[in-house]
Amino acid sequence: MSSGGGGGGKRGANAELNLVPYIDLLSTLICFLLITAVWEQISALSTNGSNASSSESAPAPIDPNRVDLSVSIFTDHVEAAAGSQKIKVENIDGEPNYSELLRIFDQWKNKWPTRSDVTLNSDSQAPYKYLVRMMDTLVEAHFDDVGVNTQ
Repeated sequence: MSSGGGGGGKRGANAELNLVPYIDLLSTLICFLLITAVWEQISALSTNGSNASSSESAPAPIDPNRVDLSVSIFTDHVEAAAGSQKIKVENIDGEPNYSELLRIFDQWKNKWPTRSDVTLNSDSQAPYKYLVRMMDTLVEAHFDDVGVNTQ
């Protein structure tokens, strides 16, 4: 009597290996590699849209009368700086006082009507929603060219 597994169940040495799943996986990995390489280059680009000049052009001369406008977000207050003049605006109920800051930004716009650039600095401990809302407040005050610096 023969048992069910006898000696005749041996496979041949010429079994085919299905390569389609491996090729699919490899092509997917290559696509992800290409996409992340492109995003890595985009993150190095300048966020300043008005200075989209080529690298061959000479840099614009620096105006000695130019005042740097910057807003710094901290966990307990916001500092609005026009050159060396800094205005500290305390938070109300744990959030920045956006109405007071909008008033300051409107004063800046009246003093420098052609300016549209502001540097926005954010402390690493400040919530991200403050950064986004501050960008919206600056755009509302017609400062459309906002550069972001996180520390």
